[in-house]
Amino acid sequence: MRTLAIVEEARMPSFDPSRYTTVPSRSPAAMLSLARALLAAADPAPSEVVASRLDRLRAATDELQAAWVEVSRPEVPAENPQPYDLALDRAWGSLRARLAAWEQLDRPPGAGPAQELRALLFPTGLDFLQLPYAEQWAQSERRLALVDADGLAESIDALAGPQFLLAVRQAQADYGRVLGITDAKPAQPDAARVLEPVREVRAAIASYARAVVGLTDEVDDEAVAAMQQQLRPLVDARRPRAATPEGDDLGDDLGDDPSEDLDAPLDSLDPLDMASEAPPVAVPAAQ
Repeated sequence: MRTLAIVEEARMPSFDPSRYTTVPSRSPAAMLSLARALLAAADPAPSEVVASRLDRLRAATDELQAAWVEVSRPEVPAENPQPYDLALDRAWGSLRARLAAWEQLDRPPGAGPAQELRALLFPTGLDFLQLPYAEQWAQSERRLALVDADGLAESIDALAGPQFLLAVRQAQADYGRVLGITDAKPAQPDAARVLEPVREVRAAIASYARAVVGLTDEVDDEAVAAMQQQLRPLVDARRPRAATPEGDDLGDDLGDDPSEDLDAPLDSLDPLDMASEAPPVAVPAAQ
């Protein structure tokens, strides 16, 4: 009778909680899929403890999805500042040429004021237009500030025509916007934003799995089967892939599956040790 009892005990399936409480390190897409699968497989009428863990997992999953959508957006291409730089160069060059034209006439009444304005705004000519972008913008802005501070706009418009100073102001505004000086540049997606939501989903999955396993009666076959059904997605996510016909192992974890979307980096996440499948229990031969 003792031998028969040992045989019957050996035939019972082993219950290894570590198979259900170890969460693999996955890509954001795979972690999101795992979380959704666990939520779908959850008990529709869970205990209060499990329900609270499900609420945490559901909230973490929604947060991960929102973050992943944001970092998956295509980057906003930066505008090339060169055309705006050239536009500002032309605007200042045209204004200077209009003021200089007065000096070519034979003692006209506007020659004196035009020469004074040209000396004030262009003491070294147009060499400031050869400076790096940000420095050129600053020098251009200083000249426009001088025009406004000294009330020179009316005189400039009278001598050169109102469209020339207006063109400088418009080109300066566009130049500052493109350089991100007067208007902030559009924020680019930050892939690191998804790392913390991934960690939170992992922690929520582990907490949920521990609650489900902890409330399971190990000697109750129906309770164990229900627990296994609820946590089956977690076991499937860690299941080794089949070997090739030649016997080559294709990988130990689905996280290495090249078909997965790995567009967001997870290098900073420390992988958890994978729990191995429990070995089959040998059944003694009948005597």
